[in-house]
Amino acid sequence: MSLGRSVIKKTILFVLIFLSCSTSYQKKIAKTESFYFEQNFDKAVPEIRTLAKDAKDKDRLLYLMEAGVIFHSKGDYTTSMQIFKEAEIISDTIKTSISNQSYAFLLNDTKGFFQGESFERVMIKFYIALNNIMLGNLEDAKRAFRKLNADLKEMKFMEDKYRQNLMARYLDAIISEHLGKYNDARVEYKNIIQLNSSHKSILGDRYVLALKENDTEDINQYQDKQNLVHAYDKDLKKTIYKKGMGEVIIINQAGKAATKESRGRLMNDPMFAVPLRAAIETSLRANTSNLSLPGVLAMLSAAENPIPVYKTRDAQANKAIDIYINGNKTTQTELYNDYSETAIKNFNDNYEKIIAKNVASIATKVVAAAIAASAAGQSVKIKSNNRRGERESGNDLISSIISFLAGLTAGAGVSATIEPDLRCWRLIPSNFQVSRIFLEPGTYNFDFKPANGNKIKIPEEYKQVKVEADKPVFINFRTM
Repeated sequence: MSLGRSVIKKTILFVLIFLSCSTSYQKKIAKTESFYFEQNFDKAVPEIRTLAKDAKDKDRLLYLMEAGVIFHSKGDYTTSMQIFKEAEIISDTIKTSISNQSYAFLLNDTKGFFQGESFERVMIKFYIALNNIMLGNLEDAKRAFRKLNADLKEMKFMEDKYRQNLMARYLDAIISEHLGKYNDARVEYKNIIQLNSSHKSILGDRYVLALKENDTEDINQYQDKQNLVHAYDKDLKKTIYKKGMGEVIIINQAGKAATKESRGRLMNDPMFAVPLRAAIETSLRANTSNLSLPGVLAMLSAAENPIPVYKTRDAQANKAIDIYINGNKTTQTELYNDYSETAIKNFNDNYEKIIAKNVASIATKVVAAAIAASAAGQSVKIKSNNRRGERESGNDLISSIISFLAGLTAGAGVSATIEPDLRCWRLIPSNFQVSRIFLEPGTYNFDFKPANGNKIKIPEEYKQVKVEADKPVFINFRTM
């Protein structure tokens, strides 16, 4: 029975290989993530460097995205920009249609290249622009926004509007104002209102823009909206905006973004299981295999739903930050881009559409994998039965064991091919908030208090800010 024992050992080893899981992305980045959310950026940096250096090509884009956020939060905007530019090159070379990217899930997806969603590729360009803003390179920031706008324009006509990045549009408008590109600013303010009419403060920005370009018609049109402008005198009393004031733009990158999780067992979800069962039955009829529907479904008993679900990690992340100037509470930040909401809607709101686009493909590949596994098991069984010198009773026992293990291997193999890809951008903020404040020229002390109790670490240079006439000052920080 030496051959039988050898076959059993090899088959058991094969099963164990199938059943063992490679280290997940979540586990790989856990240490980096822990340091980052403790705001210990100096320890997070070497961790992410090691991961990015050792990363396989299929994961390189994702690690670059994570690394870019870490260096940005650390205040090393030059390095962050270099990293994001490398990520941009990779993301721009990914040739996949928006519809396929949003809805199609290939089997063995965790073994494929991380491509990112369209709104995530926009965020790469956003960080390049923001890094340039923080370095004072407004012309370079404008060029980055121009490239970003090309993506947003395409998304506006091809995808749901929730993927639009209003934070990028708003910062682009402000930058355009200071570069004298008033028409660009006007277009972006108009886009924001069209995409989300709740941002009433934009009407105050239109009044400021009208004054800057001496547009009498717009001044008259938006004059009654000047109360929406956050303008203060030297005593921090609310006042009317006038030329010669400086401005402070406060950017709060808030909270922990929603992340991908498994939806659980595939066949436990009637929404997926019912059409998949029908598709498998159809596929079996099209094949000459002796496999039964219950047999194939049994192979799927341990399979995970291949479509992940985004779940919120920070339920309080969308709460505003109170802004204090010289000890006086002035205004709050306003949420302009909710990355978590976009990610959640991208997968969860389109779940039925995703199922419809994938169920036939999954059924075909599941049946093909089951047929191949069954054939392999039968081949091993036949070889064992033909082995000379083995007693019939022992041969039957070995054949039964091999048949069982072959079935187990098939089930494990089929399950492994349709597991969800849980790779996602874990260090990006849950949302982006902003506040634009106009002040008389002078030096001011700033303080910020999160309404949700999240940790906030403000760089020392932001605590005392020099405001100059007609010049912008950008204060950028992360709360988590």
